[in-house]
Formats: sequence, C-alpha cells, structure tokens
Amino acid sequence: MLATVPEAGSALDTVVLVVSELFTNAVQHAGGATGFRLEAGLGAVTVEVQDASTARPQPRPLDASEPGGFGWHLVQNLAEEVQVNVHAAGKTIKVIVPCTTSVTSPG
Repeated sequence: MLATVPEAGSALDTVVLVVSELFTNAVQHAGGATGFRLEAGLGAVTVEVQDASTARPQPRPLDASEPGGFGWHLVQNLAEEVQVNVHAAGKTIKVIVPCTTSVTSPG
C-alpha cells in the first residue's frame, strides 16, 4: 500500500498550523471539535474539522495591539480553498492546503 505524505519543511508546518488554528477556533468559538479528518493527496492536504455550532466563522478586524483574531485570516491566506458547510449537527470546515508531497510505502 502506498501513502502520500507532505515533505518536511514549510508545507508540513503549514498543515500543522492550519490544523492548530481550526481546532483552536472550534474550542474558543464553538464548544470544541466534534470531528476531524486529514487526507494527504498529490499536491495538497485536505483538513476537515467539525463542531456543533451552526455559526459561520467571522473574521475579526486585525489589530496588532489586541491578542487573538488572526487565526481565521491565517487559515484563509494559507489555504488553496476553504469551505464552510453548515448542517443540522453544526458545521464542517474543509481546508485544502497546497503542498509538495512524496509517495512512500508504509512499513
């Protein structure tokens, strides 16, 4: 079986940062994450985080003198695509992060 994984360096760091920001936002603004999916494909990694809130993320005005408020802006700037799907159980945020990948054989 072959697996596609991000190469070390900035692409992997970007994926980790996006995951961290989405989980932080789910905890701070939506009562916590209720689901998570990470899928590496050729040239991109898809990150999905689900929470129980039906409220769509709202970017806060950027203010360097105030803590916080940068996460949603950061996710949108790092992503190739961002989708917010609201459903009866809350919402799913799907982010596609472009990255160089390599194909390896697990084991």
